[in-house]
Amino acid sequence: MMGACNICGESLGAPGYESARPVSITSLCQVLEGYTRVWHCASCGHTQTAPLPALEKFYAEDYHILTASEEEDQLYAVREGQKIFRTEHQVSTLLAKLDLPPNAQVLDYGCGKASTLKSLCGRRDDIAPHVFDVGEQYRDFWNAFVTAENQAVNEVPAEWAGRFDAVISFFALEHVAAPREFVAEAYRLLREGGTFYFLVPNVFANTADLVVADHVNHFSEISLQRLLSDAGFSVREIDGTAHNSAWVVVAEKSDSDGMAPTTNSVADAINEMAEYWNEFGNRVRAFENASNGEAVIYGSGFYGTFIHACLARPEVVNCFLDQNPHRQRQALLEKPILAPEKLPETARRLYVGLNPRIAREELSAVDWQRELEVFFP
Repeated sequence: MMGACNICGESLGAPGYESARPVSITSLCQVLEGYTRVWHCASCGHTQTAPLPALEKFYAEDYHILTASEEEDQLYAVREGQKIFRTEHQVSTLLAKLDLPPNAQVLDYGCGKASTLKSLCGRRDDIAPHVFDVGEQYRDFWNAFVTAENQAVNEVPAEWAGRFDAVISFFALEHVAAPREFVAEAYRLLREGGTFYFLVPNVFANTADLVVADHVNHFSEISLQRLLSDAGFSVREIDGTAHNSAWVVVAEKSDSDGMAPTTNSVADAINEMAEYWNEFGNRVRAFENASNGEAVIYGSGFYGTFIHACLARPEVVNCFLDQNPHRQRQALLEKPILAPEKLPETARRLYVGLNPRIAREELSAVDWQRELEVFFP
C-alpha cells in the first residue's frame, strides 16, 4: 500500500492500476522485475507510482540518459520532412516564455547532461550557467561549458541560496519521491522575483506516462498548482500545448497573485487510462495470435518496449524501426534499431509503438512499398 499523497499528504487507498505481470518498464526502456502500481489522490488531483527500490542509487549510478555522445538527442517531431530535436524545441520555448535579465544567473536543477542550458548559453553568451544533479555521470558534458565552481553533485553549495534569476528543470520532477522538497529547494535558491521554469510529462496528452515505472509523479494542472502554491510560489502559467505531451510551468518567487487555481476533478480521466493499460497486453496478444510471420516494431521508446514485453513470442520481432538517427546507431532488447526505409523484406506484421494521439498520422507519412498487417496502440 502507498501511504500518502506526495503533494497534499492525504492517505491513499488501493491502487487504481497494477500491471498484469511482475514486469515494469522505465523511461529509458529498461525492463525490470516487479509490479508497477499507481494511485490517484482525489483530494489534490495528483497521481503517483510506487518508487523503484533504492531510487536515489538508481539515479546516481544506473540512470544514463543521452550519454552516448554530445550530439545525442531525442526526436521531438518531424514536420514537412524536417527532424526537430527536443533540445532545439526546449530552448526556443524557454526564450519565448522567459525574459531573462542581462548576465542572468541560471541553474539547471536535476540537469542530466544539461544540453538545453548549453544551447541557451549558445544563444545568450551573457548567461552564467550552473548545474546540479545527483550523479557524476554527466560531469564531462558540463565541463565543456560550465566552470567547476558552478557545478554541484548531490548537495547544493550553501552560498547558492538566493543567487539565481532562474532555476530551470527539464523532465526531472516526475522522477523524485519527494517533490515538495525539490520545489522548496528551487524556491530557496531563487532571488526574490526569480523564476522557476520547468517541464514535466503531461499524462493527459501521453497516456504512457501513467505506467512508466520510474515516473513517481504524474502531474495534473490541479496538483501542480497545489505543489507550487504550498511552496510559496506565484503560479504564472501552466501550459499544456507549448511542448508535446508536457506541462510547461512558469512560477515566480513573489507575493503577487498568480493564476486562479483549477479545481476540476481528473479522476475519471485517470481511471480511463488505467483501464486502457489493463487491456493493452490482451490487445497485443490478440493481434499476435491472429496472424503469423516475422514482425517489426515501429518506435524504439516506451511504447515499443511495452509492446515487446507483452508478446508471448517476442523472438518473432526482427528489429525496431525509428526515425531518430541517434537511435539508429543503437540496439534495444538485443535487437537492432533501423531507419524505417530499412524495413526487412521478410517482415509481414508491424506493431506501432507510438503515442496513440500521433500514431496513425505518423505512420501515414511512411511509404512501406507493400502491404503490412498493422497493430495500432
